[in-house]
Amino acid sequence: GGAAPGEASAAAAAAAEWQVAGAARGPCRGALPIAIVVLLSFMFLPCVTYSEWYIDELFAAVRNADARGESSLRQVLSHDFWGNSLWDGGWTHKSYRPLVVLSYAYQYALNGGLIRPQPLRAFNVALHTANSVLLYRVLRRNRTPWRWACLGAGLFACHPVHSENIIYLVGRADAMATFCWLLALLTWPMQGSGSRPASGSRMLRVLLATALAVIGGVCKEIGFVVLLQLAVSELLGRQPVKGAAPLLAIFGIVFGGRSWFTDGTKAGFSHVDTPVQYHDNVYVRTFTYLYFHAKYAQLMVFPWTMCWDYSLDALPLLLATWQDLRVLTILTTYLGVVALATWGFGTRSRRVLLGVANVIIPFVPASNLFFVVGTTIGERLLYPCNIGFAMLVSSLGTGSRGAALAAAKTRPQQRAAGVGGKAVLGFVLLLVFLCRGSWRVYQWSSRDTLFGPDAAAYPRSTKTRHQYGTVLHREGRFDEALTHFRASLAVFPQSALTEYCIAQILIETGQPDEARKHFENIFAGHGLGFGRFNIYALHVDYGFTLMMLRRYEDAIPTLQQGLSLNEDVPHGLNALGYSFVQLGRHQEAADAFQRGLGYDPTNPFLVNNLGAVSMMVGNFDAGAQLIVQAVQLEPQTPSFLYNAQLVQTMVETNRWPTQQFVLELFFNRGN
Repeated sequence: GGAAPGEASAAAAAAAEWQVAGAARGPCRGALPIAIVVLLSFMFLPCVTYSEWYIDELFAAVRNADARGESSLRQVLSHDFWGNSLWDGGWTHKSYRPLVVLSYAYQYALNGGLIRPQPLRAFNVALHTANSVLLYRVLRRNRTPWRWACLGAGLFACHPVHSENIIYLVGRADAMATFCWLLALLTWPMQGSGSRPASGSRMLRVLLATALAVIGGVCKEIGFVVLLQLAVSELLGRQPVKGAAPLLAIFGIVFGGRSWFTDGTKAGFSHVDTPVQYHDNVYVRTFTYLYFHAKYAQLMVFPWTMCWDYSLDALPLLLATWQDLRVLTILTTYLGVVALATWGFGTRSRRVLLGVANVIIPFVPASNLFFVVGTTIGERLLYPCNIGFAMLVSSLGTGSRGAALAAAKTRPQQRAAGVGGKAVLGFVLLLVFLCRGSWRVYQWSSRDTLFGPDAAAYPRSTKTRHQYGTVLHREGRFDEALTHFRASLAVFPQSALTEYCIAQILIETGQPDEARKHFENIFAGHGLGFGRFNIYALHVDYGFTLMMLRRYEDAIPTLQQGLSLNEDVPHGLNALGYSFVQLGRHQEAADAFQRGLGYDPTNPFLVNNLGAVSMMVGNFDAGAQLIVQAVQLEPQTPSFLYNAQLVQTMVETNRWPTQQFVLELFFNRGN
């Protein structure tokens, strides 16, 4: 007898799906697609030569004693990602990522203790390549034909937002957690494979998935939620409750244990980093967070305009709530998600539903729906979500069993045209990602090429405007730097660090009274941007300003206070000595100049000034020798030549000159 109608339909659907998608087997199923994915991931390879450190990297990987390998393992395990203790009552970020910190320390040790960013970025490139290959294997395991699996993994490999995970070293946490995520997907038994693992084997797989979730979770918090992704896979299977219940229970235990270990998830993030949480209107907060979700969706699908930092006020709050036009982006995003899920359920496509789940589930910890995240928008947070994006793209191209059944009833020419059109669109998207990603990698090559375009794209990002101002300041483009600093300060007037940078430029351009006003405004506020590592500079440069205003009695204690916190500030010691000379306290002046030379032995200004004060106290031989040395070090400085001429006159006339020896000032903004 013939086959039953249901069996015939299923057979026809399976055959059509195979034919429409293209043969999934053959010589190309092995090395060629993997080689393509690897080559696409090498788009990030130029970053291994980049020598710049970027802001948070300094705190996480340079100044952090845990990352430098100077802490014991027990200390590392009791600190957050930034080196703060989790339990001593002080401030903590609550980001517990010891494996990432240990990876920094291990690399420094392999590099002979040298703290350089290039080896760290090389590791990140290798890790990203491994993740891209693992994603290809995940897609193939889900019965995605090699062409579409290669496209999906290729989009992941060259996705522009992944620059933050590879070049920006703090993004390593997401990449390491995603590595464990992909391993968990690969080792979990597939539904519908026809095999039913024994209870013992299933228990081992649950234990393995739990171990990978915990390992991934101590790299980045999103690692824990892979258990929810596996639970969704089970819920779409034959025994949903039996399969998902253990995973959900284990997730509850693991998440509860992590929260207990870190004493909760709430951390006191600053207003500039997370301004939304401080707004008193719940509707404004809700609509703004939903708008952030739409921004993440745009960055995932079409990441054209990106930014290093979306802090206050890069994306303004939706103060008008539902009346703000940006609500349309929220509706578009959520309608798109609902449409994809509906399509997945309507066509009974596991690939689509798993793709939607793999976008949503790793995004939940970054959504601000359950706890506040320490950043407004973080492009690096999309790294695990883009696994789901790759699944969806490959599913849209591959279709589903229902779509294949419909395709079986169409003409071959129509089927070919449909598949070809999708392939062309996918290839165009891949080219867009590759071009935009390559340009973004180049932008990360220096602070100038990164902060300049980002400041232009998001002119109300207070941190980006500040950072671009520091680049221009370093290049001596004072007027342009002031423009960006003042723009940053207009967005966030409480930023003491930005106001301090403005005061520095005013010092360098000979406007000490204007600089004084900014310093006094800083001291009247709460000093945001200053901590133990840099507060000394604020006191030293304020004292320098008072010295320029000839308020020597006030300048001396201010300079001394800053130098007591960090004496390695030669221009501060020089200013202290200069102030002592003006008050006739020559021996104290000589001591200050001598201490400055201890930190900078060939500084011509300190050499000249010590020589001049030596002459003033009657130490002619030493003074004359120092003044001549200053001229040799810096022969173009008029005051040094003038002092040398006075010495020459003394030698020739054997008399003390009627003119006074000249002291010189200098200012190093690097301090």
